[in-house]
Amino acid sequence: MLLNLLIGSILLGAVHAAIPNHWLPVALIGRSENWTMRETLGVAALSGFFHTLSTVILGVLIGAIGVELSEQLEDQTRWIASLILIFMGLVYFAVHNPHGAHEHVPRGLSGRSKRAIIGTLALAMLLSPCLEIETFFFTAGTLGWPAVATLSIAYTAVTILCMVGLTALSFKGLAHVHWHWLEHHEKQITGGILIALGILNFFIEL
Repeated sequence: MLLNLLIGSILLGAVHAAIPNHWLPVALIGRSENWTMRETLGVAALSGFFHTLSTVILGVLIGAIGVELSEQLEDQTRWIASLILIFMGLVYFAVHNPHGAHEHVPRGLSGRSKRAIIGTLALAMLLSPCLEIETFFFTAGTLGWPAVATLSIAYTAVTILCMVGLTALSFKGLAHVHWHWLEHHEKQITGGILIALGILNFFIEL
């Protein structure tokens, strides 16, 4: 089941990190402030780190619940975890809003000092964890702390790499893909990944 979780977390992390609000403002601010490519990518990596930091901290707390549950209901944890994944997937489908968009990066940063811009970006990302991945941490908790640690590392690496990569493309003017479609359909994609993973975990243990 750990392999299933890793695949799901990589997909979900990539989808979430690809939303323009995570990386496009950094690229735009970097260009408007005449930052070098290296400086801009450094800020993108720092923003991604703080975003994953709050996500992982919350995930570890939720994973602890999974660990406790696995110790008390050892024989039932697999199907319980699968049902929770499927249920959360259905919830994300239900709350889908094609016209809504969540903001991570505050507007109006251009023109401020570099330190103020970086600090504001880092704080904004720290206070906006990725809640979609937290169900995965609960499921990982049912497998034990090594699974939680593995999931944390995988999610952090994928998120930061995607944010830095897309920031680099945008900085060079190459990111002309219609990423806003992904932003408007994130809930549906998230729900689909959660449901698919729940079904896969129920029938196949990897």
